[in-house]
Amino acid sequence: MIKEEIIKQFQISGELKLIKPLPTGNIHRTYVATYDENGKENKYLVQQINNYVFKNPYEVMDNIEGITTHIQNELKRQNDNKHKVLNVIETIDNRNMLVCKNEEGIEEFYRVYNFIENTISYNTTKDPKIVRTAGKAFGNFQKLLNNYSIETLNETIIDFHNTKNRLKTFEKDIKEDYAKRVQSVEKEIRFILDRKDICSMIVDKLESREIPYRVTHNDTKVNNVMFDSSSNDFIAVVDLDTVMRGSGLYDYGDGIRSASANVFEDEKDLDKVYLINELFESYTDGYLSELAPYMNNEEINLMGQSIRIITLELAMRFLNDYINGDKYFKCNYETHNLDRARNQLKLVEDIESKMEYINSYINKNYKKYC
Repeated sequence: MIKEEIIKQFQISGELKLIKPLPTGNIHRTYVATYDENGKENKYLVQQINNYVFKNPYEVMDNIEGITTHIQNELKRQNDNKHKVLNVIETIDNRNMLVCKNEEGIEEFYRVYNFIENTISYNTTKDPKIVRTAGKAFGNFQKLLNNYSIETLNETIIDFHNTKNRLKTFEKDIKEDYAKRVQSVEKEIRFILDRKDICSMIVDKLESREIPYRVTHNDTKVNNVMFDSSSNDFIAVVDLDTVMRGSGLYDYGDGIRSASANVFEDEKDLDKVYLINELFESYTDGYLSELAPYMNNEEINLMGQSIRIITLELAMRFLNDYINGDKYFKCNYETHNLDRARNQLKLVEDIESKMEYINSYINKNYKKYC
């Protein structure tokens, strides 16, 4: 349990009444602190940042503070009182997080946000209305940050969606064959290498400035959207740790991959692995309803490919980790990463079989909203 003395180092007025752990999320330790502020009950989200996963919490928090302040100002400018953003609560010495040492002398990092009331989230859903709203939320997120100074963002995870560099690492690790598993996955390796030409598509277009750099969320799952508990409209996009400079295509492609797949990433029955067309349409429609006027033609042309590329990238990451002896992703059994890789490769196949339909739907909706 978090110590009361830590929470009292933040700029929160009133009397602390209750601290309880929040059993959601896999990265940080999270708590809800309830305060009595002049007879009114207010809640705050308190997190101990996992600095094993995020090696430089200072850069992470600078990114978060910058974009949340920008979004807050944009919402005020638009007189938008319905949508929210996480507010970073500063420490009593005006810092965006608290750095302290525990009994062993090890540094710990804590942050506090406002708690957004009357909201719900969905770990998974096949409801087209919710999926459309999630797409709309992430499109709105990028729209609000369209004029943000992206040069100020820190790259907190180097080359996170640089599929071109991930391919180079993959090829190197195949040659090294650290865990002596390459021979057993030659079919899967060949599948990926046969598609190496698409791995540089987005990166090359960014470097040539044919598509713009944008503020990207980089974890555009439905469960990172807070929905109004009454209307199911989106209220806020959360989990901002991976916000960096990149392509909006990263967010769109991964949003479709995660929201529209029929089953989870570790489903072994590959006959169940496919993209649900209705959910693809719902997410795409919601996303373009917000961002279409701000996108250029080259981005639109690459939207369909981005689904294929991001799915292939994740398959490559799973397979690469299996080849290396399962060092990165948490596994529940010996072939967990291999099953994940095969799952995502099957999804790539299904996406490829639907590319004409996917591109046609994207272009039709882009024209509708632009």
